[in-house]
Amino acid sequence: MKVLCFFILFIIFFIGLGNSYCQDKDYDFTRISITLEEKKEVVPDILKMTLSVNSFTLKEVDSINMLGALDKAVRALNLKYSGGKYAVEKNCWWEKDRRRCSGYKGNINYSFELKEGAEQNKIFDLLDKFKEQYGEKINYSVSNTTWVISDKKAEEIEMQLKLLIIDKGMNFAKKVEEKMGKKCTISNISYDIKRPFWDSPVFLKSAHTVEKFSVEAPEPKREDIEISVKANLSLICK
Repeated sequence: MKVLCFFILFIIFFIGLGNSYCQDKDYDFTRISITLEEKKEVVPDILKMTLSVNSFTLKEVDSINMLGALDKAVRALNLKYSGGKYAVEKNCWWEKDRRRCSGYKGNINYSFELKEGAEQNKIFDLLDKFKEQYGEKINYSVSNTTWVISDKKAEEIEMQLKLLIIDKGMNFAKKVEEKMGKKCTISNISYDIKRPFWDSPVFLKSAHTVEKFSVEAPEPKREDIEISVKANLSLICK
């Protein structure tokens, strides 16, 4: 019985000693949080342009063929774009509380990503040819013509800024070590990336006064765009 009691007391003693040790170790820990930010001005590399083309014909098939011919010509330009979705429906409107219809209307949309501003003139040359051929049966509008940063380039810059923040965090940790006399390590990094929102639209409408093969559309200024990366860093010093 005495041996059993001694064994129990022995276990309790070491449990208490262990708890005291953990408490002392926790007490020696210092947790530090800091927010760091890095920014960079970047020259944009893509000119975005949205094109919408409308057709007006008496027969549905004529609108489909017109948009099909345009789509084939756009693809032949070998420019990078997305879209090409189209729709053809009856051309209807309300007049004196009555729904009236006449012919068909079609629509097709494109979003171009151009490497050079001059490439947009190829598109306008093409549109001018269609205006000469179809006249009032076709019109178009251009919007959101603005310089942007491609995803590939933005990701490269963001990676550079992330690494710069890590370097800055490590330098901060060294300075804390000198002040506190403890060894500090980065335990957690939480990034917050801010990409610019493209909201600088320029609207152009079709005009039949442009000289054939000599279109010179206005080119938005290629202004630097800021990319910023902010991060919350957690340090443990002991």
